[in-house]
Amino acid sequence: MNRGIMEWLFYMAVGYLMGSLLFSYFLPKYFKNIDVEKESMDHNPGTANVMKHAGLPLGFLCLLLDMGKGYLPVFWAGKVLPPVSLWFAGVMAAPVLGHAFPFWRNRSGGKAIAVSFGVLFGILRYSVSVWVLASLYIVLVLIPRIRPNERKSVYTFLLFGGISAAALFLGHMPGICIGNILIAAIVICRNWEGACFREKSRERLERAEK
Repeated sequence: MNRGIMEWLFYMAVGYLMGSLLFSYFLPKYFKNIDVEKESMDHNPGTANVMKHAGLPLGFLCLLLDMGKGYLPVFWAGKVLPPVSLWFAGVMAAPVLGHAFPFWRNRSGGKAIAVSFGVLFGILRYSVSVWVLASLYIVLVLIPRIRPNERKSVYTFLLFGGISAAALFLGHMPGICIGNILIAAIVICRNWEGACFREKSRERLERAEK
């Protein structure tokens, strides 16, 4: 295996390992002895649940750390590796994959929204993808009929992946476009599970009330 491939794999491995650090799971347990997975209805180790069950300051800290673990490995890689390469897609997807499916857990990780934004901020000097994703989120948040929130995330990343596929077809940076598509696929997978879980929980609650 030549040195170039080893370098790509190194940054992918670093990104995946950093992504696997579930700050929203560890920090509430360490500082407040709170298991946000057990306390929350959706059992998700995410920043929203930390804010709800462990307080806003700790929640904002977890948000920054989750974004940082997506930002740093991609930013570092972008300084030494060409983002036009198809290998760069793997570098972008690695932190998101680590957060959604960490190696050290039998169960899945988080929904990977914050870490995805962190990754996209890491490539901001090459791509406006982060502003595209943020704009899509803002538009869909204004549509109240889309419930639960996980479904909004699914639709948002479906649109984001579609826009990235169109950009790839038009010849824009293939590494980044494919990276966006991979990120969208991972987030859709995790949030689709969450949406199904919430809908089943709501149906059980409605049956119990009857």
